[in-house]
Amino acid sequence: MRLASLTALSSLIAGLSLAGTAHAERVCTAMAADPSVSVSLRVSDQGMVQGGEVHWAVPNVRPDLPSMVHIVYPLAGDRAGAQPLSIITLNTVSGEDIVRSATASIQIVVDGMEAAVRAWDQYAQTVEQLNARPPPDGVSKASFLGAVDFSSNYKDGKRDIDSSAALMRIGDGAHTLEVKLLGHDGVVMEDHVYRLFDMATPAVGDVQMALAASLKMAQQEPARCQMY
Repeated sequence: MRLASLTALSSLIAGLSLAGTAHAERVCTAMAADPSVSVSLRVSDQGMVQGGEVHWAVPNVRPDLPSMVHIVYPLAGDRAGAQPLSIITLNTVSGEDIVRSATASIQIVVDGMEAAVRAWDQYAQTVEQLNARPPPDGVSKASFLGAVDFSSNYKDGKRDIDSSAALMRIGDGAHTLEVKLLGHDGVVMEDHVYRLFDMATPAVGDVQMALAASLKMAQQEPARCQMY
């Protein structure tokens, strides 16, 4: 994937993670030399930094594919905090492999133990759209990308114990992260396992580089930041 595409994807993920935290703010996102590491800063209209996050795009099970899992850490000074804030999964419906299902959900399993499930509400809408308006050459040319966020709190502020346990295990040094796409009847339609112990977490140098670039963008090129 080209650098421009990676930048756009990182901005999308950062916006999903930070959007709604405050009113009239910009999210400035920049990558390190290692494109799997990026820093997103929340900046007010007055140019004040309100907070930040470190996003780590977990390498895909196939090196030629983009990351489908982002682990989000708090920005602690100039490095990533030890305890993740959330896991964002990118899930796709595409081509002839699409399975007709009234709805779907995404489940994460950490080290075969801690698990959390989120409804993927946009899935049914996508299936309906593909059926109602198939492209001229059939659904093989159609695709959809939707994100699901696993964090310690639901959007309504209620505590999410399942996601908290999964995030805590990752912070303690998890070995595997499994992501499952479940149909409305609970049948597993897709299953991907990421070997976390084979991967390097965000290095301090990479975080510092991305942080410096994000600060420069906020101060000198605010128009490049996303407004929320």
